[in-house]
Amino acid sequence: MKKKNVLMSIVGIIIVILAAFFIIDNLDSLTASGQRFEKNGITFQYPDSWSEANSVAEGSVGAVANTENPGISVVIQQAPAAYGNDIQNACAYNDQFLAADGNYINIEEKNSSIHNNSVVMHRYIINEPDGSQKEHVATWIKMNDSKIYVILFSTPVDQYEQQRGNYDLVAGTFKLISDKERNSIFNTIGSKINQFLNN
Repeated sequence: MKKKNVLMSIVGIIIVILAAFFIIDNLDSLTASGQRFEKNGITFQYPDSWSEANSVAEGSVGAVANTENPGISVVIQQAPAAYGNDIQNACAYNDQFLAADGNYINIEEKNSSIHNNSVVMHRYIINEPDGSQKEHVATWIKMNDSKIYVILFSTPVDQYEQQRGNYDLVAGTFKLISDKERNSIFNTIGSKINQFLNN
């Protein structure tokens, strides 16, 4: 009887630990609202008032845009292999192309993290041919598949602060579908332990 109680206590602790890891790993997705994009090996959430969009950008694997103003968008791209496999170097390599264009204004570049992945966030303005200005945030992130992705947010400058939460939703819930499947392994293990305890 004592052995069974000890075993059940150990199994209970394991379940609590697995549940904690699952919740921590999925906190952004569990608390976020909106529609879900799941294609081309990636997944993220985006605002209900937005829709999926077509992107012609090189390496594009997903795009969503504001339905009322398609000039407000988030495009997710895989960085070209020529950019290397380090996010800092890839971002710097891309910056050379941006700086060569006289319409580019650098605002800031900083290191941060999303889901325990290091990121480089590059914020800048582009003067458009029609005289308008668009603000961009390019978030460079290397994922578990060893590929570098760029989460590119674009909005008219005067709407940046108002639209930033929409970018945060996409970037904060961005994952590879394979990462999502890995989390389902925790669900399966938890389910098996639960079956064992109930038998």
